[in-house]
Amino acid sequence: MKSIIIIFCLFFGLFLLLSCAKPNEPASVEGSLNIERHFEVSGYARDIFVSDSYLYIAEDQAGYTIYDLITNDTISHHESFIMDVDPIMFENVRAISACEEENLLFVYDQYGSPASINVFDMTDKTDPEHIDHIISNTGGIIQLESGVSPNGGVDLHWTSGTKYTFGRFDIYFQDNYFYEFQNSIERFDFDASRIYISAEQLGFHIVDKSNGDIKSTTDTDGEALDVKLVDNYVIVALRQAGFAVYDVSDSLATTLVCQKETNEYIYTIDIEGDNMVLGSHSGGVYLYNISDITRPVLVGNLNSDKIGYTYKAVLHNNKIYASTRQGVYKIGID
Repeated sequence: MKSIIIIFCLFFGLFLLLSCAKPNEPASVEGSLNIERHFEVSGYARDIFVSDSYLYIAEDQAGYTIYDLITNDTISHHESFIMDVDPIMFENVRAISACEEENLLFVYDQYGSPASINVFDMTDKTDPEHIDHIISNTGGIIQLESGVSPNGGVDLHWTSGTKYTFGRFDIYFQDNYFYEFQNSIERFDFDASRIYISAEQLGFHIVDKSNGDIKSTTDTDGEALDVKLVDNYVIVALRQAGFAVYDVSDSLATTLVCQKETNEYIYTIDIEGDNMVLGSHSGGVYLYNISDITRPVLVGNLNSDKIGYTYKAVLHNNKIYASTRQGVYKIGID
């Protein structure tokens, strides 16, 4: 009788332990995801930019490549240039962004001499012409973004070390400034008046866009590595702690709405409509439905066994583009 009681107590204790544990999302649930295309690269696909017609790939030590998404053919690949003709020698291309409206391509070489954002006129995408390079606050860029400026030219934004740098490229880089923070920062998002910045172990900052003042800092369970704004909510990639959704309608008193842990670390976030994709290095990509942003629902996952070690995942036209050590994968969402 005594042994029966002991066995019952053990099972009851195990039940309590499991019921109180935080459930992680499944490690590999393909769900509605299917690989449609593999774009080969010479190096590691460290970063990508996707438009309706073109795929731009930062290939680390192998330079950069432009693919035509209509034909799936390579438009151009630039690993290095011939000295005395165009002396731009790439060492480690880690970030890339294009502004097709202005025919400008921005390619970040992290270990150049010095590290710089190389600017190309890509009127002829088969042979983009190097026209300038930017070297201010360009050591260790994490995120590089570009877009048409209302003042003409292209607005540029990037984070590097403790700095958030922004300015306008129109013939040359101008109207540039930076906000500096006490500790290192990672990725960012912004609206008309505020910048949302992931700040690693400190959580995330909400910053006054006009002067760089921190309005609030929200502590998070894990290291905040990326942020995305959706209406009055911010979704934060928390590395070892999955991701979390915060209500930021009051920038001085943010509120945790929900948090989900995953079996693998989360590094990047992208959102399009009701879809959210997470880039997870060895975890590949996770796709969530966020039609109810307070209750994200896992739709599918392709881990690194299928697509390789994943640096970044981007949503475009209801497709996922995953940049990995094995190239770039175009993934369909059924």
